[in-house]
Amino acid sequence: MTDTISEETFKGNYDIVILNRMLANITPKQMVEWRKKYRFKLIVDNDDYWHLDASHILFQQYIINLVPQQIINWIQVADLCTCTHERLAEEIYKLNTNVEIIPNAIPYGEEQFILDKKPSDLVRLFWSGSGTHGKDIEILRNPMKRINFPVRTIIAGYNEGEKPIWDGMIASFTNGLKLNPTIYNFNHVTEYMAAYCDSDISLIPLVDNKFNSMKSNLKVLETASKKNPAIVSNVHPYKGFYPACHVNSQKDWYYWIKMLVNDKDARTHYGNALYEYCNKNFNLHEVNKQRFAIYSKLIDNAGN
Repeated sequence: MTDTISEETFKGNYDIVILNRMLANITPKQMVEWRKKYRFKLIVDNDDYWHLDASHILFQQYIINLVPQQIINWIQVADLCTCTHERLAEEIYKLNTNVEIIPNAIPYGEEQFILDKKPSDLVRLFWSGSGTHGKDIEILRNPMKRINFPVRTIIAGYNEGEKPIWDGMIASFTNGLKLNPTIYNFNHVTEYMAAYCDSDISLIPLVDNKFNSMKSNLKVLETASKKNPAIVSNVHPYKGFYPACHVNSQKDWYYWIKMLVNDKDARTHYGNALYEYCNKNFNLHEVNKQRFAIYSKLIDNAGN
């Protein structure tokens, strides 16, 4: 695995080269030349839509740097494109008809995805993410103001370099620090689930737009690893994702929060049901069997 590519990389006689979205240090044309010379198959994987919503914090940066067109160029030269769900596959198909769906998955019960929550006297409402989710967290501002019973709020992913953004997000999620907040800094990819050890209920708000609808369901899969219930906006990628607790209107946030905070049996029921569903349908070992079959077929067709 590498973030930078040179011709030296391909002298290892690889059958498949996989990249996520795009490479900044070489062009698709150069990769096509190396593919012809070293006879490998190129897989381009995308887990996000390349056209950001105009409200996205990175929208102008994407436009200035021509990021959408760069991603499109890589999709068009791939031998195979992979993505996590049907909606994104439909968009990729318009650019390259060789597309397969490999859903996001987690190795439940292993590594950082074990059930290792620490005790708490109060029920913990949890959110984890990056500073790009400011408008999503804003959805919770008024529902959190309605909470008039004891809870803790846990927010993870804090980045001091984005302090103005995070100040607003924290204020929304914790009702101005009035809901017994704990704030965790962003963590390395192999350790980020540590914050989930301090959680009981995940709140997963999402603004309804095309870019967001192309996201994967990873936040719910992460929540399931701790056998916590997930309260989610009833929009893609969470629409129809049962047994999550779906929010159709703003009042539903308060309904689900109050019910789950006050009813331990309900928390256990929804948390266990979510774990069983996700472990059955999104277990990394099972999904990797599908991945292996797709890659093997691509190699078998290498002579075509």
